[in-house]
Amino acid sequence: MLQLPLLLLAVLAIYDGFVGRQLAPKNLSTVSVWLHYRGLLVLAIAVAGNLFCSACPLMLTRGLTERLRKFVPQFTWPMRLRNKYLVIAITLVYLFAYEYFDLWASPWLTAWLMVGYFGAALLVDAFFPAGTFCKYVCPLGSFNFTLSTVSPTQISVRDRQVCLDCEGHYCVNGRVDTPEGPRPLAFHAQAEGERYPGCETQLYAPQIESNFDCTLCFNCVRACPYDNVSWEVRSPAREWAGVRYRADYVWLGVLLFFAGFMNAFAMIPAYYTLAERASELLRTRNEALLLGLAFVVWVGLGVGLTVFVAHWASRIAGIAEGGFAAVRRWGSAFFPLAFAMWAGHYAYHFLTGWASIVPVTQQALGNLGLPVGEPNWQLAALVPENLLYPLQVFILYLGLMGSAYAAFARARSVGRGTAALPVFLYITVLVVLTLWVLAQPMEMRGTLLDPGSQPGGLK
Repeated sequence: MLQLPLLLLAVLAIYDGFVGRQLAPKNLSTVSVWLHYRGLLVLAIAVAGNLFCSACPLMLTRGLTERLRKFVPQFTWPMRLRNKYLVIAITLVYLFAYEYFDLWASPWLTAWLMVGYFGAALLVDAFFPAGTFCKYVCPLGSFNFTLSTVSPTQISVRDRQVCLDCEGHYCVNGRVDTPEGPRPLAFHAQAEGERYPGCETQLYAPQIESNFDCTLCFNCVRACPYDNVSWEVRSPAREWAGVRYRADYVWLGVLLFFAGFMNAFAMIPAYYTLAERASELLRTRNEALLLGLAFVVWVGLGVGLTVFVAHWASRIAGIAEGGFAAVRRWGSAFFPLAFAMWAGHYAYHFLTGWASIVPVTQQALGNLGLPVGEPNWQLAALVPENLLYPLQVFILYLGLMGSAYAAFARARSVGRGTAALPVFLYITVLVVLTLWVLAQPMEMRGTLLDPGSQPGGLK
């Protein structure tokens, strides 16, 4: 339902990015992508679920990819890449490029980024099975999957016995209604009848334990002939306490936190001071080298400390396992914290330009010759400055409580509650560091306001 409106908005944003005024706060491409999309994304995840994957306009390219498949060779996705490690690499490269090329400040580059995204989705899903891009390549999708571990909803089944008795496994195989009755679409592709595709990321509904890899497309709901699959309200705390995530899922959550911290840290004066000192020490003014070094050092330090702390917790619990296995055991504590990190950061960006979407959309439509009136740019300066930092503190405290619950729940499950103490102390230190960063003067990226000097980023 929302895919077509978002596609039209994306097309308008791309057009404005290429031909509109090349001033970030007054261009629809930069305002919609870097201010509103990111802020609304975390709000939707916290309130309802992964709605932005559900409404993703890239899904509308499926018809075109089906036609392209008739003319191009078909491949299976390599086994070695059927995990999140490629997505982790792409995400780190993207965050580096975001800072180095100042993507938030360039409507032209932002428009090209959107075009590239559509093109990549089209090509990957043309040469590989449908859903490959969403599950193994798309950094935004995996970002949404990770943050959706805090969502209050999840795809579930009403009666597991119905699934056990089901021979077609329609939720994952799809369904075609033939005159003889429903048949699995995956094995009766040539059959005549109404078609309901199954889950393109190959999730079997009764085995779903979390929102990872679920794009909330509701294909499984529509494909089930027994009305046994539904979108249900749930407690995310049960997932944090009971699900032992795959190692690549955990590392995605860990690296998203540290990369997100670095992304926020690069907006404050302390980063520029450190960069200047590093420049003098290394005798180089190469910005790419200095920024890359900062990313590598911080993310590498985060990985090392996480392995050390998780291993320490396992030793207290009396469990003999390696550091990486320990990270998998205790890694669920990072998901609430990662969400809080990005929610606090994106809330800042969104609230510093929440009303600017109105004049920039007016301007973009006006460039097309539509009678939409004169843009009111005073709306772009409506910033609830007294709300910014307190809201970020509240979000981070919620994340800390969620992470603490996950850590102690895991500790209780192994029979030794004190085993969670190293993890709890670690995430507490990380929250304090994050609050310190968010309290510093921050660049008012993508807004008409000057950089600030008050906590939360205002002067």
